[in-house]
Parts: sequence; structure tokens; C-alpha cells
Amino acid sequence: MACFVFADQSVYKCGQEITNQPQDPKLCQKLEIDAPTQIEGTRVQNSAPGQAVSGVSAPNPPRVLSMPTNAQASQQRNVQARTILEDEWQKLSAKYAEMVRTFNQGQPALSVGETAQHAQYKHRVEEMKTNLQRLERDMQALQRELSRHPLATAQK
Repeated sequence: MACFVFADQSVYKCGQEITNQPQDPKLCQKLEIDAPTQIEGTRVQNSAPGQAVSGVSAPNPPRVLSMPTNAQASQQRNVQARTILEDEWQKLSAKYAEMVRTFNQGQPALSVGETAQHAQYKHRVEEMKTNLQRLERDMQALQRELSRHPLATAQK
């Protein structure tokens, strides 16, 4: 796609903005650019459709991408959030199932040189119980979050 650059067109830096149409050129710094380049699609559209921004009409107007509506964007965020939450739920469920199996109803397998009466064994059992309770709370929290993000309905 061809770009048209006019030699008499000045470029200004106004704070963080670089433009060829400053609101107040006195407050901006004029930039000396040998060969300015306009990247298609970055042109600011301040005027009504059909009017050229720089006063010169271009043979091919810039392509305008359709932006998703707020409802579409919200639905996409909900779908993404639900996908992430479901993934976390699966990971947490697998971890919980493994922990329940290892906990063995409060009687986990003894380590080498350990008896059921050792303080180290009792401490390990208490840690496992605490971790199971924490996992249960995490699963409940994930369930609450999943309920906030309903399943995506079929698109029309």
C-alpha cells in the first residue's frame, strides 16, 4: 500500500504525543525528520467519516477494525475466566484426591523407622489434616467463583 508524504508537512512532539496537527504549536517541539513514515492504521480519526484528517484525501481510506461490543468483551472475559477456573479446579481436585488417599483417614503410611506414637508422625498427620482443610476451603472458593461465571450459551 502506498503512503503519501508531503515535504512541507511538519511533525511536532507535544509531551508524549507526536503529531502533524498540534493543538497549540507554540507548546510543542518541532521535530526535524528526514523521511517521515506513516504507518497505515495508526492515523487518528477526529473528523467525520469521508473527510480526510490531513486535508488531503487518500486513495484508500485506512481500514477500520470492528471492536467487540461491551457485551461481547464481557462474555469473552467470562469464558476465559471460567476456563482458567475450571483448569484450576481440575488441578486442585487431583491434588485433593491424592492427599485424601495419602492421608488414609488419619492413618497415613509410616515412614522408615517411624511408629504411630512418634511425635514426628503425629506432627506429619496434623500437617496433612491442615493441608486437607486448606484444600477443601480452596475448592469451595473456586466453586463460588465458578458460579459467578456461568457456562457459555450457544451463539445465535
